[in-house]
Amino acid sequence: MVARSLGRRESSSYAESKDNAAADLVHKDEPDVESYSSTESATIGPNTSLTRGLSQRCISFIALGGVIGSGLFLGSGTALSTGPGSALVAYSVVSVIIYFTMSSLGELATYLPIPGSFNAYGSRFVDPAFGFALSWNYWLNWVSTVANEAGAVAIPISYWLPDVHFAVWGVSLLAVVFVINAVTVRGYGEAEFWFALIKILAICMFIVVGILVASGAVGGRRYGFSLWHYGEAPFVGGFGGVLNTFIQAGFSMQGSELVGVVAAESRAPARLIPRATRQIIIRLALFFVLSIFLMGLVIPYDDPRLISEDSDSGTSSPFTIVLLKAGIQPAAHIMNAVLVTSSVSACSSGLYAACRTVHMMAVQGQAPKLMGRTTKHGVPLYALLFCTLTTLGLWAFNFVGQGVVFVFLSGISGVAGYLAWASICVVHIRFRMAWKRQGRDLRELKYRAPLYPFGPVFCFVLICVVIFGQAYPSFENGFDSTTFFSSFIELPLFALFWGAWKWWRRTSVVSLDNIDLDTGARAGFTLEEENCMLAEMKQKQKKRKVLRVLAAILG
Repeated sequence: MVARSLGRRESSSYAESKDNAAADLVHKDEPDVESYSSTESATIGPNTSLTRGLSQRCISFIALGGVIGSGLFLGSGTALSTGPGSALVAYSVVSVIIYFTMSSLGELATYLPIPGSFNAYGSRFVDPAFGFALSWNYWLNWVSTVANEAGAVAIPISYWLPDVHFAVWGVSLLAVVFVINAVTVRGYGEAEFWFALIKILAICMFIVVGILVASGAVGGRRYGFSLWHYGEAPFVGGFGGVLNTFIQAGFSMQGSELVGVVAAESRAPARLIPRATRQIIIRLALFFVLSIFLMGLVIPYDDPRLISEDSDSGTSSPFTIVLLKAGIQPAAHIMNAVLVTSSVSACSSGLYAACRTVHMMAVQGQAPKLMGRTTKHGVPLYALLFCTLTTLGLWAFNFVGQGVVFVFLSGISGVAGYLAWASICVVHIRFRMAWKRQGRDLRELKYRAPLYPFGPVFCFVLICVVIFGQAYPSFENGFDSTTFFSSFIELPLFALFWGAWKWWRRTSVVSLDNIDLDTGARAGFTLEEENCMLAEMKQKQKKRKVLRVLAAILG
C-alpha cells in the first residue's frame, strides 16, 4: 500500500517552464497550469521523485499515440479478412470497452495521480498480493511488447535496405528509445507528441483518400456497399470469425491505459486527465472505427495482399492498398515510413510504462530498492536500464528456436493487456465501494466515470469472454498446442505471482473500512486548493479566448 504522502508542491513561474511554439500552435487555449505545478515532483522518498513535466498536449497525444500502432496499420488486414461486418462490429465493441475502462481509470487517476497508477491501486484497494501480480504482469506485458516491436521494425526498413541484417535495426531502435526516456520526462512527452502527430496525420490522410475512393471520386469505381454483399461477406466464418476479430481488435487497441500511468507526471492532473479521458471515445471512433469501415468498403475480404504470408513490408497493409487504389504510387514507401515511426513510438511508450512500473514496485518494497532511485531530473534511470536490458534479452529470442519462444512472449503480451483492463474495472468498483462505505461525498471527485456501475461490470464480463474465447482458434482446425498454450500461459503466471506474494507476505484482502482514500489524493492539494486552482485556470482560459476574439476583430 502506498503509505507516504505526496506532500505540498512548490510553485514556479510561467517564464521558467513555458511551452515551445509547437505547444502554442496545437493547444493555444491551454490554461496556465505551469504556475501551479510545472516543476513539481511526485515525492515518495529520498531520491525517488518523479517530475510533473507533462503538459496537456503531451497527455492528449500520449493517450492517443499509445493506442495507434502497427496493430492498426498491419493487423487490421487480418481483421478485415474475416469480413467487413466482423471487423466493424469487433472494433466498435472494443472501442466501447476501452471507453468505459478508461473512464474508470480517469476517475481514479484524477483523484489519485500516484506513481504506478492502477498497479498501485491494486495493492491499495484490493490486496497487496493482487497489486504485486498485476504490476509484474504489466511490466512483462510491456517489455514483451517492446521486444516484439524491436524485432518488427526491421520489416519496413528491410524494404529499403534488404542487405542489412535485421539485428542492426533492433539494437538501434532500443538505443534510440533508451535515450528518449533517459533525458527528462518532458523530453519523452515531446517525442511522443511528434510521433503521435505523424501517425494522426497519416490516418487523416487515409480517411480523406478512403472517402474519395469509396465514393468514386478517384480510382474510377464507385464502391458503395457492394463488397458487403460479396461472397461470404459481411461475416466470413460466422461467430468464429467475429470472435477471432475481437481478439485482433483488442490487441490492436491496447495501450490506452497509459493515460493513467502518466498521471503521476502530469501538470495539474485534475484538469488534464479528465480532458484526455473524455476525448478518447472520439479518437477511437474516428481513427479506428471509421478507418475499418472505409477499408471494408473498398477492399474485398479475400484480397490476397491482406493475408499474404510472404509480404516483407507495409505493402500488405490495408492503408497501402487503399492508397494504391487512389493511384498514389509511392504508397508503400509512405506506409513504411509511418510503420517505422510507429515502432519507435510504441517502444518508447512501452519502455516508459515498464520502467515506471518497476520504479513504483521498488518504492513499495516489491522490487529491489535500487530501482526506485531517480536522477535529479526525475528519471528512474536504474529501472530504465533494467527494463532495457531485459527487453534486449527477450528480443534475442528472435534467434532461438525459429521464433517459437517469441510466439509465447507475444501471447503473454496480449493476455497481459486484457488482464490490465479487467483489473482497472475491479479496482474502480472497490474504490467506489470504499468511498460509499466511508461516507464520502461523490462531489469531491472532479471527474466521475459515466454509467457507473454498468461500465466497469460490462467491460469486465466482455474482457473475460475475449480472454477465454482465445481457445477457439486452437480447436478450429484440430488442436494446435502452440496457439493454445501461448494464449493462456499468462493466466497461470499471474496466479503464480499472486499466490507466491500472498504466501510470502501473508497478505489479505483490504477491508472497505480500512482502504486509504487520502494519501496522495489530488496531487497533494486540499479540496479547497484544488477548487481554487481549477477556478483560476478556467478564468485564465476565458480571458485568453476573449483576447483572441478581440485580436481577430481588431486585426
